[in-house]
Amino acid sequence: MRKKSRAVLILFFTICIIADSSLAETVTAHWGGNAHMIYDSGFMHMLKKCSGDDVCLFNMELIHNDAPGAGASEKGVWSDVIWGKNRARKHLMLDDPRTNKAWLVIFTIHQGKYPLQFEVNGKSAQVDNWNPSKNQEIYRWAEFPAECLKKGRNIIDLYCPEAQSEQEGWEIYIARADEFEEGGGNPADVGKSSFKSRDGGESWKESPFGPLGQTRAEYSVRISLDRYVNAGWLATPIIDLWKGNSENFIVPLREINKVEISMNSEVPEETSVEYFLRKGPNPDPFSSDWGPYEYLGDGKSISLNYDQNSMTRRYIQLRAELKTTNPLKSPVVKSAYVSVEMNQRVPLNRNIHIIEADNEPIKYSSIDWEWEKWDRPEFKELRKLENLDEVVAVSRTEFDAQVKLLDYVTKRWRHSNPQPEYPGWDAKSILNRIDNAGGGGMCIQFNNTLGGLCMTFGWQARLVNVVGHEICEVWNDEYGKWIFLDADYENNYNYDPNTAEPLNMLDLHNRYLDYYFPEKPIDWMNDMIKWMNPIDGKSVPVSRGSLSQHKTSSYIAEGTMSGFCNAAFMRMVPRNNWYEKPYPRPLAHGSSWWPWDGYINWYDDRTPPKRQYSWHTDRPRDMWPDLNKVHVDATSSLGNDRIFLRFETYTPNFSHFEVNVDDEGWKAVSERWTWLLQSGRNTLRIRAVSKLGVKGKPSSFVVNHADAPFDDYLNY
Repeated sequence: MRKKSRAVLILFFTICIIADSSLAETVTAHWGGNAHMIYDSGFMHMLKKCSGDDVCLFNMELIHNDAPGAGASEKGVWSDVIWGKNRARKHLMLDDPRTNKAWLVIFTIHQGKYPLQFEVNGKSAQVDNWNPSKNQEIYRWAEFPAECLKKGRNIIDLYCPEAQSEQEGWEIYIARADEFEEGGGNPADVGKSSFKSRDGGESWKESPFGPLGQTRAEYSVRISLDRYVNAGWLATPIIDLWKGNSENFIVPLREINKVEISMNSEVPEETSVEYFLRKGPNPDPFSSDWGPYEYLGDGKSISLNYDQNSMTRRYIQLRAELKTTNPLKSPVVKSAYVSVEMNQRVPLNRNIHIIEADNEPIKYSSIDWEWEKWDRPEFKELRKLENLDEVVAVSRTEFDAQVKLLDYVTKRWRHSNPQPEYPGWDAKSILNRIDNAGGGGMCIQFNNTLGGLCMTFGWQARLVNVVGHEICEVWNDEYGKWIFLDADYENNYNYDPNTAEPLNMLDLHNRYLDYYFPEKPIDWMNDMIKWMNPIDGKSVPVSRGSLSQHKTSSYIAEGTMSGFCNAAFMRMVPRNNWYEKPYPRPLAHGSSWWPWDGYINWYDDRTPPKRQYSWHTDRPRDMWPDLNKVHVDATSSLGNDRIFLRFETYTPNFSHFEVNVDDEGWKAVSERWTWLLQSGRNTLRIRAVSKLGVKGKPSSFVVNHADAPFDDYLNY
């Protein structure tokens, strides 16, 4: 008993000595860099990279009021022809007319025999004819003198007096008031800014569309301005104050003494930048445990200090909000830095060495993607009605099962017109249409069905609009990436011929640009980009995967394949919860030339932003975010035989984490878990599991642990 009491006493005094502040080591951590680094790794809205390493407001603005109801309507007239004495007039309001350049944007069903003339506040310009064999984009934009714009109402007249008949005229879209609500708009004022003249402009009638001119509608006529939008924001990734920008996997327990934060910008007159900070107890940026953003200040820069009483959280996030009242000027964010001074009272555990680590940061999207809930009754119903469990029963891999669903959908019906009674975007509505109409529809319906069937098994999927086509992308956990699939006509996926790895649309886009446009940006108004033939003497850099020997459609050029040949451009509706929320959605998507404005649109150095849309990104993570992956934060403490882990994931319909220690089998754990190390080699894998049982791609670690006596351990 005395020996035991003495041992306890020695241990007590040892712990007290270690805890004494005089034995604490002062350590520092640093995080930060230029605005480009923050833009690429963090979050943003309505910003872009600008000169040097800076970030500014996005520099293209769209003025319109037609998008929610524009497109092919089954309710009646949805186009109007400009010819002879038949003219169109559109009023668009501007709070501020200042801009560097201005462009008229129209959506046309077919061009006229002669150029389309237009006036903006009396200044003339025209939309030129184009050669359809060299460019098939039937939306058009044309520059007009920017100086003719004015504050308030701007009057746009369209006319083609040379045309002697409707066949020689320009047929342009109109957006019906009775289609606005389903597209996410308010129909109350629809029609009040569109007018028609039948006498060459002598007289005008408001909203003159539909039978007897009784249907209120707006012309799909827009203005695109080369100027800065009025507001946007930039946020850092989550910053681990204990770790900073260190690449060390394990961080000892630390106590924060002092934090220094600085953010730097350029703020021209008539612009502003405001700075904010929030604090959190974990690295998940979407966790409800985070506190609200606190205002830090504004102006050209901030420099703030926090002590241990005011900074009691390990994780922080910084945010800059940019605004301008002059559209020709933008504030510019230049950099952000964080320095932390801390006490470290525990040793570095030099007896623990990381041999291997697969633990990449999660690529989060700035977009608030909406995912269908896991417990939708339609999922079970479709699996039973379509016998899907048997379809995938012999699959040993997730990708094989997804390809079998691809093949199944291709064989479900023949390509058909989705109108009349255009179906919803959910798989059940489309499959029900087959029984009623004999066909489910065209490419959008095939690939929305494929995406919907994938989701019955918990595999997230979404529709992607590419050039002249709609395809499906499904998240695959074996590859840890989005993968392109096309269930329409060709029953097709594309893969790398050197590795056989399936590709997503961003992979295909980059290869498409290298193949067809290696030295110049695409000119949307003049370049051919649709269903391109292979270049003579230059092999296509992708191969086609398919379970079926399905003959290529007649409208696809010989030797091309869907996916790669459609990859000049991508746009998406950033959600797949069509059962939960059928609307808003584009009107008869794919039946007209995509005039809706709720898409997120891709752009880059060789594919400029499209002027008919207002929402763009050049950050891959926004449109191709990581799903179901796990990132691990590791902390060490007094014990030299254990590591304290915290797990972070972005998993739609998340259920729980699982760990597999030394290949002994998977077991469920919470978001915090202690890894107890054995002598020698230790292995660990961690994965996220969804409520439908989908198991994400694991993160993995190999650690060598050497036994270290406690006395030696104190000499840190």
